[in-house]
Amino acid sequence: MQNEPFHLGICMAGAVSAGAYTAGVLDCLLEALEGWEQKRSLSGTPSHRVTISVVGGASAGGMTGLLSAAAIQQPAAKILYKSWVEMEADSMAPSLLDTADIAATQTLSSLLNGSFIERLSSQAISAATNPSSALPAYMDPALKLFATLTNLAGYPYNISFRSELKKTTHRMSVHRDFACFQLAGPQLLNGKQHERDAPISADPGWMPLNLSSGVNASVLQQAIMAIGAFPLVLKPVRLNRPRKMIQENQWLNQQGLMLDDFPDHSSLQVDGGLMNNEPFEKVRELLQEKAAATHYGSDARDSFSSFTHTILMIDPFPESTGFKDMDSVGLTGVAKQILFAMMHQMKAKPLPIADMMNKEKAGQFLIAPVRYQGSPEQRIEGAKAIAGGSLHGFGGFLSKRFREHDYALGQYNCLRFLQNHFTIPLKHFQQHPLFSKGYEGIDLQPFLCEKKVSVQIIPVFKMSKPAPQWPVMSGNFIDDLKPAIQKRSAAILSVVSDHWFRKRLLQLSGHVFLNRYIANYLLRKIDAGLQEHQLCK
Repeated sequence: MQNEPFHLGICMAGAVSAGAYTAGVLDCLLEALEGWEQKRSLSGTPSHRVTISVVGGASAGGMTGLLSAAAIQQPAAKILYKSWVEMEADSMAPSLLDTADIAATQTLSSLLNGSFIERLSSQAISAATNPSSALPAYMDPALKLFATLTNLAGYPYNISFRSELKKTTHRMSVHRDFACFQLAGPQLLNGKQHERDAPISADPGWMPLNLSSGVNASVLQQAIMAIGAFPLVLKPVRLNRPRKMIQENQWLNQQGLMLDDFPDHSSLQVDGGLMNNEPFEKVRELLQEKAAATHYGSDARDSFSSFTHTILMIDPFPESTGFKDMDSVGLTGVAKQILFAMMHQMKAKPLPIADMMNKEKAGQFLIAPVRYQGSPEQRIEGAKAIAGGSLHGFGGFLSKRFREHDYALGQYNCLRFLQNHFTIPLKHFQQHPLFSKGYEGIDLQPFLCEKKVSVQIIPVFKMSKPAPQWPVMSGNFIDDLKPAIQKRSAAILSVVSDHWFRKRLLQLSGHVFLNRYIANYLLRKIDAGLQEHQLCK
């Protein structure tokens, strides 16, 4: 076992604009691994290895995970920062409210215009076509990346019944979907093959990915756009994949599914967070497969004395479900609870709940937002700790200052996590064949957590990530949005009212009045949401 790396799987939950927090965490993690790699030739450096072998996610987390395929090959391009913080403007609200999408088709595909996602993803993937560095040693050359999707048409299957009816089968469909990629070599550095990387063939059902040579780069971009297609808010995206990849993928082609005979499979997709917003069970499955392929097997998952792999969960919204039995029994209240129950049932994990709740597991770690107001005792956790947690996750799109804060907080939280929580207890340390060997002959003091009771799994050298200041804007900064909101609202109403009866009804009700009412209502809601989050004076 001591010659094997410790395998790390990263699972990134859905986050909407709080993807900036997730990106900050991932950026800090990669920086820490890179800093360790740069010191390997120096004395006093732990010799064991930690390898990122699986990256999976949903919604904004899935987008960040797939973008990491580009970020690891072009670190100087700062792809994660540019994609999640800089974006295209300080406020992305004008882009989201732009009416060019409606004008082009004279149809309403979504409430907001998400075309900027296509442009940002294209820039990120283009930046990786000529890597500035080889694949880092802490990245598995057979790295698997996946994200959850919601297939609107679904995969059909038949259930057979004994019946007097002529039709003896009952048609149903599966709508959980996945975009599955695997790095495929050889990776190129400045147009030349890097010696470390041998040619790698992707596993059955996994699309080979090589951005430096363009293999499946266009499919990756389609997948990033589809993952970010928040239902109804942003338009669905058509994803084209080789049918063979679906047939051979054990997550997709379960027994009985019926696929067409075309060589390419085309499907309309939206955000996979609707079905599975925290796919850690899939990351675990892939890690166990990776461990089973090594000489130490996969049965040492949960013991700190012998675990060989673990899951790192990044979740900007780790709150409880918020279900209340005493909510209103009126029609509106019941409707909300029905929708809430349906969504959470769809996300329910197929793993034993008692198994997942075990706090003693060595195979599960979590990074979530935590910020402090003046002292460690004044903690704010979860959605309230990040600016992107406002407005149901869309608040970060209103200001770059919000996204900068969340990205920096992600870095700050990640560094503290690596120093104090991503550790192995001293009482188990000497029994672990990998970590005890890696730290052999090395002074443990610089690598102990603050309480001196555990040793860092990823040794952290001199890194500084200061806690960011909470961004507070002046209350009138959203007033500038009113013309754009009115224009978008008018465009939506013009499409919705294309039928003569609806058009006449809107005319009678006062088109201008209704448009003004919608704009004022939305501005009040935005202002209230920001005030509640203490983001504006």
